Amino acid sequence: MKKFRLIAMIAMMTMVLVLLLSSCGANKEEKTESEEDLTPTSSITIDEEEAAVLNEKVPVILYFGDAEKTKLVKEIRYVDIAEAKKGAEALASVMVKELIAGPKANGLTSVIPEGTTLRSPVKIEDRLATVDLTKEFIEKHPGGDTLAELTVYSIVNTLTELKDIERVKIIINGKETKNFSGKVTLNNDFPRNEAIVNKEVGLAVPEEGGLTLEVSEETDAADITDVEEEPLE
Repeated sequence: MKKFRLIAMIAMMTMVLVLLLSSCGANKEEKTESEEDLTPTSSITIDEEEAAVLNEKVPVILYFGDAEKTKLVKEIRYVDIAEAKKGAEALASVMVKELIAGPKANGLTSVIPEGTTLRSPVKIEDRLATVDLTKEFIEKHPGGDTLAELTVYSIVNTLTELKDIERVKIIINGKETKNFSGKVTLNNDFPRNEAIVNKEVGLAVPEEGGLTLEVSEETDAADITDVEEEPLE
């Protein structure tokens, strides 16, 4: 009889021990699952406000001088998509204003003379863009054939990134002029010039706060600046 009671007690103790072990295992598993829930599932640090801002912008490519002012370098810039939807002329005007404002990426320099402004919106006719600038464009230019070419083609290459523009004509105070600097004159319109671009640098991205867009060398700029146009009012 005593032997039977002893066996029963051992069986009960074994059951209690099994239950305790099972409970500990369950708690450990529950704790592990809870810890795993706290682990981030993505390395993206964008919030809703930043995403909304990006959705309201369209990327364009501008051309600025390099540090030595011997070549042009591409810089990506974001402009309001509302302006882009107004049409190619509106977008081209915004791009020229951004160009005049100067670069945001490190190592780039502005080659547009200080004080220059856009007198009127850029006009596009038969794929020719006409850019009307103030007299500072000529009067405050430091001179030199190389810098003069950079100045002209910073505008020309920037605007010919748009599919609607193949050539650019620069006028001053609403009038055609021949004078500029050295061998460079403004009495003709200008086609795009890839030879003056420093392709080793590639695409400069501003190091300011905010989001950036990765663009490969094979990307067609006309593709990333092509937005659905709304009728002009």
